Amino acid sequence: MNNKKFLIGAVVFFALVAVFFSMFAKKGEAPKPAAAPGANEKLVKFHNAIKGNAGAPITIVEFLDPECEACRVLHPIVNQLLKEYDGKIRVVIRYMPFHQNSMFAATALEEAKEHGKFDQALDNLFENQPEWGDHHNPRPELIPGYLEKIGVPKEALNKEALLQKHGAKIELDKKDGEELGVRATPTFFVNGKVLSQIGYEPLKAAIEAELKGL
Repeated sequence: MNNKKFLIGAVVFFALVAVFFSMFAKKGEAPKPAAAPGANEKLVKFHNAIKGNAGAPITIVEFLDPECEACRVLHPIVNQLLKEYDGKIRVVIRYMPFHQNSMFAATALEEAKEHGKFDQALDNLFENQPEWGDHHNPRPELIPGYLEKIGVPKEALNKEALLQKHGAKIELDKKDGEELGVRATPTFFVNGKVLSQIGYEPLKAAIEAELKGL
């Protein structure tokens, strides 16, 4: 009787061992590590502009619209946080073109990025947004003149040419944003977690929470 119990126990034991190893040793593969925070494939794409330390442990993804007034208000706040948390955060810029001239402005920013002028161009377009992006009397034709002053050749800023060259990237941002539930701009994700409130304090609190978890 004891021998029978022993044999049954042994069979069960080795069966469990076999199941365990089949889970983790199938085809000789080791268990895959969990994805890093903020690594959602829909949050960051290869073409996205990055402000701050590209290797920072905290990733803030901002879906913005260059013609959005709230984005203009939040822009200096984001720049301030980049200074406060120098080396600790990176801000990934993505586009959500809701307004009439947003596609043109976004493609112009992408062209500025190719000339190494992205940060300056973004600052410039937000600074001058009340002129070119006035919702009642927009003047998008002013955009090439603004960017020429910071070193982006005016001949590279033809609207139709820009849409052909960079439009697909903007559309990809928009598609990803829609699938992520972005319904307004700006929308922020901090290490993959969407913020329900925007402003200096909510962003700072989210950064501090992530730093504590490192």
